Amino acid sequence: MDRSSVVNKKKHKGLRIFGFIVLAILVVVIAAAVCGVLWYKNSLKAMQAEKCTANNCEVITFVVKEGDVTADIAENLEEKGLIRSALAFRAYLMLEAKDTTIKTGSYEFTKDMDVEAIVKSFNEGVKAKTFSIMFLPGGTLDNIRERLKDVGYKDEEITAAFQKQYSHPLLKTKPASASLEGYIYADTYEFYLTASVEDVLTRTFDEMYQVVQQNNLVAKYQAKGFTLHQGITLASIVQSEAGIMSEADQQKVAQVFLSRIKNGIVLGSDAIIAYRANQLNPNRDKKDMTYLNTVTCPWNSRKCQGLPPTPISSPGKPALLAVANPSNTDYLYFISGYDENGKLKMYYARTEAEHNANVDKYCGDLCEKL
Repeated sequence: MDRSSVVNKKKHKGLRIFGFIVLAILVVVIAAAVCGVLWYKNSLKAMQAEKCTANNCEVITFVVKEGDVTADIAENLEEKGLIRSALAFRAYLMLEAKDTTIKTGSYEFTKDMDVEAIVKSFNEGVKAKTFSIMFLPGGTLDNIRERLKDVGYKDEEITAAFQKQYSHPLLKTKPASASLEGYIYADTYEFYLTASVEDVLTRTFDEMYQVVQQNNLVAKYQAKGFTLHQGITLASIVQSEAGIMSEADQQKVAQVFLSRIKNGIVLGSDAIIAYRANQLNPNRDKKDMTYLNTVTCPWNSRKCQGLPPTPISSPGKPALLAVANPSNTDYLYFISGYDENGKLKMYYARTEAEHNANVDKYCGDLCEKL
């Protein structure tokens, strides 16, 4: 073998080794870059994946003082456990949020906020975190308990708030032994995360009392022989019987009940009896109609005259107003049924014979005759 071929072989071998080195360096650089990107993206995520609800997150106060620089703010955020990396936070500000102005002030943050959300708060200025909760007309305390639990409150907190004796003017005529059934005004509310269950309930009392005051309901209920508690109780029955119908129907249903009370006739509202049956046995078979006979007074409105001891649901504004301003009609009966187009409709009657005819024609086996 001549010397030149040996030299060429050595050169080729050297080039291969150099190529391997270069390739290895490239692989390391690419891997490092990929790892760096993954680290950066992960560092921008919230400290906790689960979204905060009303009472399952600690609210952390974070203060930005005059003269604080970005490095100080980033380090403080990391120390408080609000971000994963001060370095990644600073990189985000430089790369993706160049126009951000971090305003001085006291902020409220939670650990479900990612870097983007925190920076947005800094840019917008001080803004406390809130949650929304919706209570529906016709809902009961059991429904309201579930809504409160859905936003993060604990059972023991809810129970304590339900059992508390409040001094609110809305509750002035409510018997001390009566629950808060009917007094949780149906609406959508927004609260700070620091709100207690008592805060939530008091706000709903405020909203209902505003309706009461603006529409002079205390005086109008008194003119019909009712206290505010009794007026709300009748409104809750109207809500349960006709809440999904028109305001005109709610006024007619209120007129029916008022006429029956005036004439010494039992209310005949199965909604009242069903409410009590559900209280006694929440897991009962809803198709079993024997509860109409087994529920006793004062809750069996087929056998007992007068109003039940408490409301049976949360009345909406139309139902509250319907009791104060019923229709100018003289019906004594009503049922809900379906018209020829399959649309839900209320049918009214002045006599028991007319009512039973309506039951046979529009309700069939779904209704029980009085």
